[in-house]
Amino acid sequence: MRTTGTFLAAIFLLATFSAVLEAQVFGDLKDLARIRNPARSKRISSYDRTGGGTDYLKIPAGKVSEIFNVKGTGIITHIWITVNHRDPLSRRNLILRMYWDGESEPSVLAPLGDFFGQGWGEFYNYATPFLSAGPESGRALVCYFPMPFATGARITVENDSDTDVKSFYYYVDYEEHPKLEADLGRFHAWWNHQATPADPEGENEWGSVRPDEGANTTGEGNYVFMEATGSGH
Repeated sequence: MRTTGTFLAAIFLLATFSAVLEAQVFGDLKDLARIRNPARSKRISSYDRTGGGTDYLKIPAGKVSEIFNVKGTGIITHIWITVNHRDPLSRRNLILRMYWDGESEPSVLAPLGDFFGQGWGEFYNYATPFLSAGPESGRALVCYFPMPFATGARITVENDSDTDVKSFYYYVDYEEHPKLEADLGRFHAWWNHQATPADPEGENEWGSVRPDEGANTTGEGNYVFMEATGSGH
């Protein structure tokens, strides 16, 4: 009976957590029935423009393809991508860029896999409320982060490899709005890696190589991984 009680308690806790998470992510469920005029739901996808069944892009090695270019005001609500690319580092060598409101420099610059939560160029399944990969070996990449834009948005994919992408499938779902609410920011994501130099005395992991030098009270030598200005969170 103790096992049953523990099992039931676990189910109750899981249900409670799911309800809280649902409320935080999706808000009040009655809003699902709210008519949101004059917003319009639209989609840009890799469908065959000739009317045939070749519903994908081919991206040659070293080339950049534009997958989304919309003028006006709106919010991207959903992105789905799956790729047939023989490069073993495809997740790292396909570069995603997103530009809002006529930017010359991208607000999003990241390898495809890292942006969608698959690190180290690997393929694997996982799921969160905003990003997921599945259903088999993480082949389909999904993003639900809202991405507002006031005057236009553009998304490109660069094939930074020596191997052609045989097929690149995608959906980009978005809402078209007459104007944005004043407090809506812009989505940003930036990926970087860097080999940092060791201390002159050599690496020292918590005093395991040489005597610990004590606390760092000034921050000297710390690696700055983000420095931002403006409003945001």
